[in-house]
This record gives sequence, C-alpha cells and structure tokens, in this order.
Amino acid sequence: MNKISQLISLLGGTGVVAEKLNIQPSAISNWKKLNKIPNKKHEAILKLSSNLDINIENFFPKKNILNVKDTKVRILLIICGGIACYKSLEIIRLIKKTNIELDVVLTKSAQKFITPLLVTSLNERKCYTDLFSVEDETKMNHIKLARKPNIILVAPATANILAKLANGFADDLASSILLASFSKIILAPSMNPIMWNNLATRENCKKLLDRGVKFIEPDTGDMACGENGTGRFPEPKLIFDIIMGYINKNQTLVNQFKNISILITAGPTIENIDPIRFMSNKSSGKQGFEIASELAKRGAKVTLVTGPVNIPYPNCDNIIKVTTAQEMFDVVTRQLPTDILICSAAVADWKLIPKISSNKNIDINNKIKKNNDNLSFEAVENPDILGTVAKSNLRPKIVVGFSAETNNLKKNAYSKLISKNVDLIIANDVSDNKVFGEDFNKVCLIEKNNCEEWKKQTKKSIAVHLANKINHLLTNFNQ
Repeated sequence: MNKISQLISLLGGTGVVAEKLNIQPSAISNWKKLNKIPNKKHEAILKLSSNLDINIENFFPKKNILNVKDTKVRILLIICGGIACYKSLEIIRLIKKTNIELDVVLTKSAQKFITPLLVTSLNERKCYTDLFSVEDETKMNHIKLARKPNIILVAPATANILAKLANGFADDLASSILLASFSKIILAPSMNPIMWNNLATRENCKKLLDRGVKFIEPDTGDMACGENGTGRFPEPKLIFDIIMGYINKNQTLVNQFKNISILITAGPTIENIDPIRFMSNKSSGKQGFEIASELAKRGAKVTLVTGPVNIPYPNCDNIIKVTTAQEMFDVVTRQLPTDILICSAAVADWKLIPKISSNKNIDINNKIKKNNDNLSFEAVENPDILGTVAKSNLRPKIVVGFSAETNNLKKNAYSKLISKNVDLIIANDVSDNKVFGEDFNKVCLIEKNNCEEWKKQTKKSIAVHLANKINHLLTNFNQ
C-alpha cells in the first residue's frame, strides 16, 4: 500500500473522504493510483486530519521550503513563442516542488508549441493567455498579474518580447503585464545566434539592463535551426537554481521592515487659480512610487499619499490620492503617528489668489477674463508638511526629506536638513530639468555629519539604496 492509500484509509476510506471533500470517489481513487494529492487539496486534507493522531508531513512530499517560511513568494512565468518553450514545462515542474506560488502566461505564439491545457494540468492553476478575455478583464487581471508576483520570469524570452519591453509596447497580455509591473523582471533569452547578436537586439538588451532588468545569458551550441552559436535556451535546472538563489538571497530583506509603518508623500500638488488655470510643477511621482514599492516589498506597512500622477500605482497597503498642498498636509497629519516619514512629493510652495485694482478677490469659481484691469496675484504660502511634522510631538523616529535645487546643491540641502529638523535629505540638481519624469537620477544623500554622492542610476536603484540607509538608521535607533 502506497503512502496516499494509507492516508486515505486512516481518514476513513475513499467514500468517506470523497463525501467530506464533496468530490467524486473516482478522484480519490486516482490520488491513490498516482500516490499524489493535488496541491490545491492539501489544506482540505490537513483539516480532515487535524483531529486524528496523524503526522501528515509523512504523507506529503517534502518541498524546497524557503528560508523565511512565513513569507509567500510569488512568481509569474511568461512563456514566449520559440522552439525551446517546451523546456519551460520543466521549470514549472521544478517550481511546483517548492512552496512558491506560480502563475503562468502563454503568449499567442507560444501556444503554437504548447497548450494552455497542458500548462494548467502541470501547474494546477489557470493558465492566462488573452488580454481581452471578458472573464479575466472584468477583474482587471492583467493589472493583478503585474502587481502580484515578486518575480516575473520570461523564459524563453524572444527577440520580440525584448523589443516590446525595451520600447514600451503593450499589445498583448505578456507585454502589458511587463510594462505595468514593479516586480523584479528576469529574462532568459532564446533565439537564433544572428538574432541574438543583431545590433537592434543588443541595444534593446542594454536599455533593459540599464533599467535594472536581469538576464540569464543564453548558452552556446547547436540550434534547432541547424546553426551553431550563442542563443540556446539555458538549461531549466540552471534557470531554476538562479531563481532560487535570487529568492534566498533576498529573503532576508522581505521582513526587514516587518511591523514598521512608513508614510510616504509623492508626486506634485496642484493649486487651482480658476477652473481652467492652476499652479504646479513637473514632478512625475516616479521616485516616490519606487520608494513605496521597495519598502513594501521589504515588509513595511506603507501608506502612500500622492498628488495627481500618470504612472501605475505601486503595490502597498494604502494609497491616498490628493490634489492640493493643504489636502496633502491634512492627510499626512491624520496618518500620524508613524515610524518613518518620507516626503518625496514636490509640494507647491504657494497658491496664487487673483485680485483686481480695488484689492478685491475675484470669484475663482469662474474663468478669469483677460479684460480684468490691473489683475494681480497674491502669493499665499502653503503649509510646510516636512517641517511641521518633523518638529511636532508626533515626530516619527526617522524623517526623510527631498530637496530639488538649481544651485549650491549641498549647501542648500544641508540648510534644509537643519532648519526642518530632519534626519536625511535626498538632494538632486534640477537646473537642466532632466530629472522630472525621467527614469534616472543623480543625487546626494545629506546627513548632519555625512554627505554621500550617489552616481547616476535608476530611480528604482536609488529606492533600494535609500531603503538600505533607512534600515541602518533604524537599527542604530533601536540599539
């Protein structure tokens, strides 16, 4: 008698287990025949055995449990069309031996080689294929699939998907997910050697590397097309080992900020002058969103307060949208107390109140006409969110501010650090206007007794370095 047959017998037999689980007895018989219980039924079997003196672990195959057992790791595998895509089935099989939650997306061309039914049978979960599926898109599944995983593995990654990702195309489910995700993206390319070495492909790879995308380099050898060179799909076991190594290396970060509350402001604020005109700035919110995403990945309870932006929202606990500086101030103060405050928002320093020669205010609910004689504007200061909170009785343990300067970068940033009573200032030179809306930045980290010049890097990379710095400060604070 195999282990599963023995377990079913201990639980009362085929008929009893089938009745309790509300499934057909033939399904139980199949489990016994295969000596395997589907993963999705493990929890139900555990419940049935909870009142019996059974060591259930003896009956389930041991899994490659990650170092942090209470952390759920999620991977999205995107399989693109190529002769090597059948090898991705082995990657699925290897991942299924772990406690990783796996979703799979098949591109249209991949379905010419393997079927969604085959993937579903192997993974025991729905296989996603269509961007325009009514069933999926009523739940906005392409966005959920983009935000849910810790890692998106594209294997095999064709020249086509590299070009789409590098140049911002989103014309199917796979490319839409990649463009809308904050997850770590790992590509395992597979293609003809001439395609791999084509200048266009090399330039696309360089773009992606600069943006922080990781590559598992293709192998060299004989190709299915009969040619020889670099472009072979890496062995599935190698890909699996690299993924597991990456996960285990980063598991120490997953709970780094566990039970730590972090409040982050991001984006611009808008101050209306009348129903048509307003005062604002060029902030895109990208840096603040990357910081929120990184800290949330490390286990922090992140609340993001953001002005109006046109970029995807990160996956964090709470997102609060505001428009004006006063609204942002009110929301931030209502969220106190918090352990850490990071003010990356570009808050408008003033709002403009229109007046006419008689010193009377103009009705700002209606459009201001150009024929108003002697029209002028009174600049009224907006509340100072950073300085007010940093000097309040509810001051967080760590307060981080941002300083956008056009001259005397370090001097002005240090002055802001002291005058507003904050712990860190991230300062950047915006004199050439090549920071707002861009993916790269070069900043200085200013402390009372230290100044670090960080090289030009992606805003995602800056978020990683800032998270490391905050963790260092928090560790010293708690000692």
